Amino acid sequence: MSEEVTYATLTFQDYAGARNNRHGNNLRKKGHPAPSPIWRHAALGLLTLCLMLLIGLVTLGMMFLQISNDINSDSEKLSQLQKTIHQRQDNLSQQLGNSNNLSMEEEFLKSQISSLLKRQEQMAVKLCQELIIHTSDHRCNPCPKMWQWYQNSCYYFTTNEEKTWTNSRKDCIDKNSTLVKIDSLEEKDFLTSQPLLMFSFFWLGLSWDSSGRSWFWEDGSVPSPSLFSTKELDQINGSKGCAYFQKGNIYISRCSAEIFWICEKTAAPVKIEDLD
Repeated sequence: MSEEVTYATLTFQDYAGARNNRHGNNLRKKGHPAPSPIWRHAALGLLTLCLMLLIGLVTLGMMFLQISNDINSDSEKLSQLQKTIHQRQDNLSQQLGNSNNLSMEEEFLKSQISSLLKRQEQMAVKLCQELIIHTSDHRCNPCPKMWQWYQNSCYYFTTNEEKTWTNSRKDCIDKNSTLVKIDSLEEKDFLTSQPLLMFSFFWLGLSWDSSGRSWFWEDGSVPSPSLFSTKELDQINGSKGCAYFQKGNIYISRCSAEIFWICEKTAAPVKIEDLD
């Protein structure tokens, strides 16, 4: 009984194996390879990778579209901003142009006013000079009493005492003035026309500066050669001391000599309200 069971079992197993062998042979004969678990996993991995790549491409495409839309939107905003800036620049240029025109008009008006004031001042001076001819102590006179008015200066001729050049200079300082300085040939002619200067000697504000080894006026300026004749220049260049004026000429003397002197100071402005 035991042998029969064993035989039946062996016979079944051999039959099953033979059947499987026949089935495999039949598949190979028909051209179908036997499926392999490794290839199935590889195919599944490739499919997954393709899906991921596809998803990535779709995502990149969507991002590209979004960025493109953002760029277009920013470009439109930038274009609008540039238009606004250009408009404001045009407005500013127009305002500056108007401002420049106003500045030019303002400068023109200031120039006209300045010219009118200067002309008014000149007319006031001429009128005051005419008034002084008839009334020497007229209140429009820009110089103190006992002072002589010429152009923009007042002159004081001292004839009641004689002093050295240094003391004469001090007296002029006490009178808020300086020893006279000749600035032009016209001023020289004015001094020459004064009767007192025809026969007397008067100190000028010109002296030799030993430290600077040159001639200087009281204000520190150097005398202009055009104010002197050749004879006067020869005397000045060959002498050292202090200058005095007599009969329309300039001479040099020792500063310790005692003679008359002339003080000079700036005349006050002529006031229009003092012309009546």
